[in-house]
Amino acid sequence: MDATVGHGHPVHGHPVRVSANVLEGLDAVALSGETDMKDTMEVQALAYRMGYREAASWVGYFPNIYRAGLIQGFVVELAPGSRSTR
Repeated sequence: MDATVGHGHPVHGHPVRVSANVLEGLDAVALSGETDMKDTMEVQALAYRMGYREAASWVGYFPNIYRAGLIQGFVVELAPGSRSTR
């Protein structure tokens, strides 16, 4: 996962790239409706309680990048050597 493009900063105007596991966890937390997605500590705690430990860790390690993703969006980063089906 390359959420730290540009020395720890997302590329301005582009969605934040995360692993499929992180995006799945963030989506699950958002769809649960149990927290305000701007509350990074609660998002992290809820993701962990829901079993999305990778998402919880990612939010904890990269709270500023997570907040940028709330504005710019998130996309799954493809693994090296894989190709998009589009």
